[in-house]
Amino acid sequence: MSPGVTVAQTLRPARALAGITLSTALLAACSTTAGGDVGSDLEAAPSDTPTAAAQTEAAQTDATGAETTSAATTPEPTPTTPDPQAIRQVDPATLEWIWWQDFAAQEPVDVTAADEFGRTYTIGDPAYSDADGDGLEDMVVSLAQLDGNGYREQWFLWLAEAEGAPTQVLPPVTGMARCGDAVESVEPTEGGFLVREFLREPIIDDHLDCAATGTYEVTRRVGAVRDGDTTLLVDLADPRGYGGLCPTHPRTEIAPVTVWGGLTPRIDAALTIDGEERFLIPTHGHTMTAGAEPMLLASTWAVGESFGDRICVWIDPVRYEG
Repeated sequence: MSPGVTVAQTLRPARALAGITLSTALLAACSTTAGGDVGSDLEAAPSDTPTAAAQTEAAQTDATGAETTSAATTPEPTPTTPDPQAIRQVDPATLEWIWWQDFAAQEPVDVTAADEFGRTYTIGDPAYSDADGDGLEDMVVSLAQLDGNGYREQWFLWLAEAEGAPTQVLPPVTGMARCGDAVESVEPTEGGFLVREFLREPIIDDHLDCAATGTYEVTRRVGAVRDGDTTLLVDLADPRGYGGLCPTHPRTEIAPVTVWGGLTPRIDAALTIDGEERFLIPTHGHTMTAGAEPMLLASTWAVGESFGDRICVWIDPVRYEG
């Protein structure tokens, strides 16, 4: 009890509150006897009784008179919006790289040192674009492997994540090799990356010397779609088509057939072309598409178009027997 405050002064508020409570009870009884609406009378009458919120607030005032802040009134933290260009701050040399041999073999590599076979790796200049439509820029960057006189270079897509390091997408977007295909450029474009390639075509380009580029010129746009834990490369000209390197195919007369094909060499994968009448011919064998047997990569184009309008899909040859 504070100095100068008597017991009678302390009890007066309590007696007053008791009087209010008793008066309220008598009024309620009278209203009930008269057939009135108790709820409406009570709602209309102002109450001097402290509310639960007021009692809670009073309970949160400490002995010194300072108010504490309840958990219910603490502002929720605002999630941080990812920087759309955060991947530009990533040094590709710090990433954990996978080298692509073919669909049956990939291996992690240390790009900062020679491996046990004396092979060395060089990272190219990155290009940036949002390839999967999530609002974050992604990166395409090349990784070159020097193996004695052998030389291979592959362009990989790295997808930016809202949290953590970027994710490398396999297979590569494109690739080149000594005495093989040549990549002129990989540049950003709307929705992904623009690839310009010169592919070597068997028989037609057999007369070329090793240093010459192939005669089959390809310009294509590549994006990506996420399928659960898997990311698939797509042809932006027609997203039903595979977005990785598509080799040339034999120049031969063919008739339209019913086509079933998809974006990945898995027999159980969803079909992007399902029973459509189109031209179809399997592509030539290639190191970038090997190791996917029994699945085959095939060129396909609509009836009324030319093979210059082709897209490529993975097919199960068993569907076409007979």
